Amino acid sequence: MILWFSLLACLLASLYLPHLGQHVLRQRIIFIDLALAQVAAVGYAIGIAMDISGLLVAACITVVAIFAIAALPEKMDLPKEGIMGALYASAASAGMMILASMPHAEGQMMALLFGSMLGVDEKELFILASSGVVALLLMRFHHMKHYFGRVLFYSSLAFAVVPAIYSLGVVLVFSLLVIPGLAVWRGGQTGQTWIAIVLASLASLSGVMLSNDFDFPPSSSVVVCLCVFALVLRLAVSFQKSLQTKA
Repeated sequence: MILWFSLLACLLASLYLPHLGQHVLRQRIIFIDLALAQVAAVGYAIGIAMDISGLLVAACITVVAIFAIAALPEKMDLPKEGIMGALYASAASAGMMILASMPHAEGQMMALLFGSMLGVDEKELFILASSGVVALLLMRFHHMKHYFGRVLFYSSLAFAVVPAIYSLGVVLVFSLLVIPGLAVWRGGQTGQTWIAIVLASLASLSGVMLSNDFDFPPSSSVVVCLCVFALVLRLAVSFQKSLQTKA
């Protein structure tokens, strides 16, 4: 039986996460994806521990993080990547500590990292679709030189990341944000968005079908397919360049 809802969830995320990821790569702040994802994951873990909506707590904590990160000046002595990497590490550790204190901690940790794709329903599909539309709209108005513009930029990522974590998990969300953009990166530029989206969509389809046929975890299967397709594309481009150089 094909995992239709899991497939639809991956395909929906593939339509907007690679595009947003290209903006992240262009700004050279790749750790912001993981940092916001893990901050949201901490909120999700707190919600589970308190037996309230994990998604709601994740959204509230992420909003606070957005305003704090946006307050960082565009030019500063400390590297932003280092700050966001530290935020990611501390948030990830805090989330694991919260979950470790709960019954069935191992299962909760795995769900946090790899999502619960097998349990995706119509409501979660709607949330994924609507949050993706909002994220794309907000991204159109961002401007990294001004505080409000940075708030819009980080908010667009949060709208995309927070709901997706609940269904797809931290690992797959980060992979869909970054790997397609890396695959189409050309000469210091982000490359063509439509190729990144097609790559992510094909990997989602292949990964879910692989999971369906061999009973692999769907999230992990999609990530592996995404890496393989991205590597093949990069090798094909390199081979084409070598032929052009010889010619």
